[in-house]
Amino acid sequence: MEKISGMGKETSEISDHIKLHVENGKILSLKTHRVSKQVEIHIKQAVELILDRLTHPTLVPTLYTIIKELAINACKANQKRVFFEERGYRFEIPDEYAKGVREYRELFSEEMSNEFGAKARKKGYYCLINFNYNENGITMEVINNTPIAKEEEKAIRERLEKGMMYDDIAQFYMDNADTTEGAGLGLALILIMLKGEQIDPNFFRIIIGEEATTARLEIPLNDKFTSVRDSGNS
Repeated sequence: MEKISGMGKETSEISDHIKLHVENGKILSLKTHRVSKQVEIHIKQAVELILDRLTHPTLVPTLYTIIKELAINACKANQKRVFFEERGYRFEIPDEYAKGVREYRELFSEEMSNEFGAKARKKGYYCLINFNYNENGITMEVINNTPIAKEEEKAIRERLEKGMMYDDIAQFYMDNADTTEGAGLGLALILIMLKGEQIDPNFFRIIIGEEATTARLEIPLNDKFTSVRDSGNS
């Protein structure tokens, strides 16, 4: 493990595919290319560390589950991008996109995840998990630096809209398990889990840019918390 520190910053090369960055004890970042068991452990440790410092340990299971789900989605999106590039499929062509997605789902496996995670790393694609926190609240972002297709953007909006309609996870599964793909279930379940913790699901957003996709979750801990949206940012 290589460590680089100075000016209140410390960066640790945990392994060949995990980098941990801490700045002044208030910002913690984890950068990876695939969600291995080791990555899951570090995500959980980061969540536990932050919530313990902020005396909200009961939120650990919910926030860990949410961040892990978002990280898996981000890494899969990057790996899918590599898959498309290797086969010459274009995201912006609906027929090619549909064919590529179908093939990717049919072939996907844990072994393939490891292989394409390594390829994503070589191409400069990554998943960056940011934790920014203080006594007023926590802002978490999961960023992957690949754009998404219009079809994907539409599907994400539909999944989030559907998730807002439910308060009960069991009922959601009963109504949607046969018709909704796994990624769709994950996004909708995040909203339901937040409601279960009495956290306004509007504090969860997906920001789609030309070069990156950001999933942002804000957790207010008191009435002094200022949302990123309220501060004038997106």
